[in-house]
Amino acid sequence: MINQKNRETLIKLLNDSEQKVNIEDLFLYELSPYYNEKKDNSFFSKQLEFIQINNLLNHNLSNISFTPEQVKIYNQIIENERILISAPTSFGKTMLVKEFIFNEQPSVIVFLVPTNSLADELIEDFNSLFKPLGYTIYDTIKEGSIIGDKSIFIGTQEKYYQIFQYFNLRINLFVIDEAYKLSDKINSSREVLLNRTFIDTLNVADKVVLLLPLVNEINGLDNLNFKTLSTDYAPVAKNFIPLKSFNKILLEDIKNSTESNLIYFNSPSDVESFFLDKIDFSLNENSKISESWIERVESDFHPEWTPVKAIKKGIGIHYGPMPKFIQKKVIDLFNTSELKTLLATSSVIEGVNTPTKNIYITTATKILGDKNLIKFKNLIGRAGRLGKHKVGNVFYQELHQKHFDEANRPYENISLNFIIQNEDEIIEINREEEYNSTKTNDVVDNKTGDEFKIKTQGYLEDSNYGTVPIEQISLLLNNFGFTIKQFKKLVDYCKKPEINLFGVLGTLQASDPDIFSINVVLSSGYVTINEMVENLRFQNRFKDKSLSKVVSIVIKMIYNVVPHKVIPAIEFIIELNELYRSYNSQFLLKSDIMKEANVKRILFYNKFLGQDSLKVDSSKKIMTKLFEFGIPYLRAKEHINNIAERIPNNFSIYDIRKVIFDDDSMYDLRIYFE
Repeated sequence: MINQKNRETLIKLLNDSEQKVNIEDLFLYELSPYYNEKKDNSFFSKQLEFIQINNLLNHNLSNISFTPEQVKIYNQIIENERILISAPTSFGKTMLVKEFIFNEQPSVIVFLVPTNSLADELIEDFNSLFKPLGYTIYDTIKEGSIIGDKSIFIGTQEKYYQIFQYFNLRINLFVIDEAYKLSDKINSSREVLLNRTFIDTLNVADKVVLLLPLVNEINGLDNLNFKTLSTDYAPVAKNFIPLKSFNKILLEDIKNSTESNLIYFNSPSDVESFFLDKIDFSLNENSKISESWIERVESDFHPEWTPVKAIKKGIGIHYGPMPKFIQKKVIDLFNTSELKTLLATSSVIEGVNTPTKNIYITTATKILGDKNLIKFKNLIGRAGRLGKHKVGNVFYQELHQKHFDEANRPYENISLNFIIQNEDEIIEINREEEYNSTKTNDVVDNKTGDEFKIKTQGYLEDSNYGTVPIEQISLLLNNFGFTIKQFKKLVDYCKKPEINLFGVLGTLQASDPDIFSINVVLSSGYVTINEMVENLRFQNRFKDKSLSKVVSIVIKMIYNVVPHKVIPAIEFIIELNELYRSYNSQFLLKSDIMKEANVKRILFYNKFLGQDSLKVDSSKKIMTKLFEFGIPYLRAKEHINNIAERIPNNFSIYDIRKVIFDDDSMYDLRIYFE
């Protein structure tokens, strides 16, 4: 029987040099990528040769060919306006989209991805492929710029929503990678903005392509005319191996293995604790990275920062709250096998190109839980990669077998429920057309027949919102990605007699348990990371933490919590407060709280983005890009205006890199792009 299970059996035989695999089997199981290993003068060999030549990709110069299954999906992309592609991680979904762009050359393209790391990776790839065709590839635009023909936006939903108003033309191709996130419950601004961008773009896009991991059933898009294209075809196989002595074997493999090992952890703190407690003492320094790069990172950040200590010993660490140029460096070194071991969190799951021979799963919770089945499938999809590893190995602790069996259930038992037609969730993403400003609507669920109410103005009256029009509040919520539920909690909190700024931020899920470290980061007295660390490490609450962990706390605050949670929430309450004053002649929040909010906002922008010194909007956007990438303001400040003058109107970090390498006066900044 020809199915994926038997196909994997054949691939495993092919991987064993002592086993015989007939060219006929390669033909029957559509394994044309392996034709060159078995070619002869037979009929089936000639058929495979024909398939390989006929299906050569136009956008790739490495003589890669589509398999017959990929050709089927590709033809459906051409024929349909709204397509949902559900396939394994190793299927090549992004490759299909790139081939479509290269061949059909749609004019205005938007490609949404879940992380800045993946965006930067794709931007570099797309520039090499599509810039020669006349495309502009970007994620940021200067004030007053227009989005013209032959343009490709690649970035997160947050960056896209900031410039959505500038898309005056129809979008010819709209792609969402890792689109399973459209099924996530509305818990933060990320889900709000992803769903809003999806809804708002549908009606202005000629072709929409959603890329998903393999699942059996997809619900919630019934009325949107999507054609679902599903395939379980994968050109690589996997071994699932339980280990009794998991930690012992893992440590031996890290120390002695000549193969690539991706080791998955639940959180950055788990990654760092594993390295510091299990590995640090046992390895000599074994870095192939230039001393100048190491010295720069130690100077900008801290010599005791765990990712720096790890990379000096030949081990990569990759997690979300770290500067992007370090993430990129680690992934590049891992993909070229200069680093054999990568300790990582879910930051590597969402599309970043990290093929590996072996994956070690260290936990039985979260990634193996019922709510994370799709993330789990994405993770194990990194094991094995066509052209590198025919067979990937997934190792896990034997004591986790029950959890693993549940998580590794076949795709036929996995369904995905998009929230876009869930009325309760629709309200939370602030759809103005769902509101009626004078009454509460009775709504009947079309599927169940159940009747429920959508509370509109009454819902907000319960929050004592005053006379601010619901449309104005909704617009403000939309711009920042907050929900009506969060808004109501904020207003309810403001009724209390004693409130403070961090309590306000907490209602918007923008606070952090470590308020003291946020205050140090947003203080006027400490400029360098080393100064902030020295201030924190002798405080009572940090005395029990190692120096390395205090450093990580500060860097997390600077590159994750403060810019992505605290500052957006502060800017939201500043605008909300002004909105209340304009309609009610009084503020929502007390003057002392707003004074503190404004001070912290100014301190952040001046300390990390040099806003006081940057008078031109484009210069501020350049520094924001450099900060995201991990280049400190003190290093970049003398070059920012020069870069701003030479950068295109629509640009990305790739364009900034080009300007830096074209100008010898910016030699000092080149090290971040090595």
